[in-house]
Amino acid sequence: MSELPYLAIVGGGIAGPALALSLKKHHGISSIVYELQPKYDVRGVNITLAPNAVRVLQHVGVYDVVRTQGYSYDDLHLSNARSQALGNLLQGSPKYYNYSCLRVHRAIVQKALLDELKVQGIPVIFGKKLVRLHEEKESVELEFADGTSARASFVIGADGVHSRVRDAIMETQTSYSGFMGIIGMGVKRESLHKSASQVPLPNFVFGSKGFVAIMPSSYEGTVVDFFSTMPFPARSREEWNELAEDKTKVQEILQKRFGDKWPQFICDITRDYDKEGLSLLPFFEVPPLERWTSVKRRVILIGDSAHAFTPQGGQGAAMGLEDAETLSHTLSHPDFKSDYMRLLTIWERHRSERLRLVKDFTDLNGRLRSPDTAFIQWVKEWLIWGRFRWTGSLGNMQWLHGYNAEDIVRFF
Repeated sequence: MSELPYLAIVGGGIAGPALALSLKKHHGISSIVYELQPKYDVRGVNITLAPNAVRVLQHVGVYDVVRTQGYSYDDLHLSNARSQALGNLLQGSPKYYNYSCLRVHRAIVQKALLDELKVQGIPVIFGKKLVRLHEEKESVELEFADGTSARASFVIGADGVHSRVRDAIMETQTSYSGFMGIIGMGVKRESLHKSASQVPLPNFVFGSKGFVAIMPSSYEGTVVDFFSTMPFPARSREEWNELAEDKTKVQEILQKRFGDKWPQFICDITRDYDKEGLSLLPFFEVPPLERWTSVKRRVILIGDSAHAFTPQGGQGAAMGLEDAETLSHTLSHPDFKSDYMRLLTIWERHRSERLRLVKDFTDLNGRLRSPDTAFIQWVKEWLIWGRFRWTGSLGNMQWLHGYNAEDIVRFF
């Protein structure tokens, strides 16, 4: 094991810890995780983990912990603002994908991963702000804001859309996607207006003023969240922060879209929900990168550091988890030390091709969720209905939800 490369992972969110666990548990490779936050970060919102994401959590040994703190489901229902059914997507399926889909808070997933790192003896150092990288022929030096430094054979950047690792190895500029999201969590299902009984949950509701989702998020399904993604004018970082803090304004945005001509339970929830609990999230994107590695291939990007895009396909965390497991199999290849340039090229090509497909899927979802004229909305609803009449509840989504990260070894 002494000849295996020593790895430094920058970013202790989801993808970074998953990579560290996969390396240790399946390949015996050690690593160290550096996290910007001073301690475990309880911020964040509920996220959806499709079977391709859940599979990775199972492989790294945290799924059983996470599963009991979220809502597992198979059927995602789609309807219109008149509560008419448009279709039913089998988003999870033990039969077809081995796993159900899971709705859970992001912080729960991160904590489970960090707890497992501790069990496995993998060090996590909090409060480490990366300021500089020096890449040499056989190693990389990391410099931190507190004046300390470290050295590793390879550095993995898993530090998100505004990645400092990415900035250190290439010139890129993140940009606002044109979409933002608003989410409210912790709603008791029994408090919903009786009109909620007319549609099964979880449900995506489409109308001419946009889209809103109602998703159970507790293990028993007795607690739900609601969210909407929508086009919204660009703002500066400071202006976004100001808007997010102005809860009255955030609620006004919701009520303007969903205050009437929607099922009563949606109108009520946007009006009556405690506005202080609303979260507003602008979506930023990383432009398509020519490469996910440094010139010398000793610095590697995964997750949002490499390919952040809007979460309208419910695949943001999943892509980072897939990156992590596929990279762990790449780093553990018997010839990696002598042939890492070729192996990383293969990994990078495989992942970038898949990400292009997922990005196209996400962009299509964004268009379906956007406000439109009554006629265009009628056309979109017919297209959604027709798609599921043609494809059935699988929706031709096997390529997405049935992905096995371990299959990367076939390409080597």
